[in-house]
Amino acid sequence: MEREIETRLVKKVAKFLKVCNNCNNEILVGSVYHQEEGVSEHLHSLIARRFCSDCYAKFGGPKLLSGKNK
Repeated sequence: MEREIETRLVKKVAKFLKVCNNCNNEILVGSVYHQEEGVSEHLHSLIARRFCSDCYAKFGGPKLLSGKNK
């Protein structure tokens, strides 16, 4: 049985080069992006999804987190 963790997106500034999990474009150092984090439980950074500002503006947080935006 797989347990769901309630998550939200948090605005961050990239300190390292990252890749958007939605469009696969690079998120450059110094750019704003949105990273998934657990609301009440810890979500490890290795499985947290990252989205560029363009995808966040186009689809919004709830749609990106649901994964039904492509």
